[in-house]
Amino acid sequence: MLFLHQRHYAPRCTSRPRHGARVSVCHRRRLTHPHRYRTRVRHANLPFHLYVNISNAALGPNMQPGVTRGILHAVHCRPGQPVMGHVLLESGAHWSGMLWHLISTSEEFALEQRVLQPWGAMGEELQAWNINYLEGLPVATRMAGKGRHTGIMLDWADGFSRYPAEHKPLNMIELDGGQFALLPNNYCVFSDRHFIRADKGKDLHRYRRNDVTLWSE
Repeated sequence: MLFLHQRHYAPRCTSRPRHGARVSVCHRRRLTHPHRYRTRVRHANLPFHLYVNISNAALGPNMQPGVTRGILHAVHCRPGQPVMGHVLLESGAHWSGMLWHLISTSEEFALEQRVLQPWGAMGEELQAWNINYLEGLPVATRMAGKGRHTGIMLDWADGFSRYPAEHKPLNMIELDGGQFALLPNNYCVFSDRHFIRADKGKDLHRYRRNDVTLWSE
């Protein structure tokens, strides 16, 4: 049995406004209330799916130890909480809200959520996109060890507009142990033999993000 996240829906209106008819209370509230009926895009398709293992610990207390194969194909979030996955399991079940630290390409699940995602979701308008050049590049991370970039990045349209100085798109990195990290750029150092120079690494500690937001006139 799946332990699905509860979802809360607004009550349905008993009547819908027609042309020339009196507007129902429910419809009027939907038009005037800025938050209750606001459209939220908390889900995003990944640009391509990934074959993964899910720790059986995520699937309920009655599961045997081990892993279940799955296909990670989309992501889900709530503001301030960790990003979670949409996974199709080999049993035929589809699981929404899969805990991120229990997804891996191996049978290793050693790293905790806070290491894999030091930043939570920064908004509600979630986007996932393919950043072609970074796909496959080796990455050394600040906290999670080494891995390779999957070519997938996550971002939040409304997160940037609310807090410009805190805008941090997250790199999806497959770590050497098999788990996936979601890390901002300043947690990553990339390698590309034809371009990256080791002697330039001394400049990394001098970088400072500009806290002045510039807008075109």
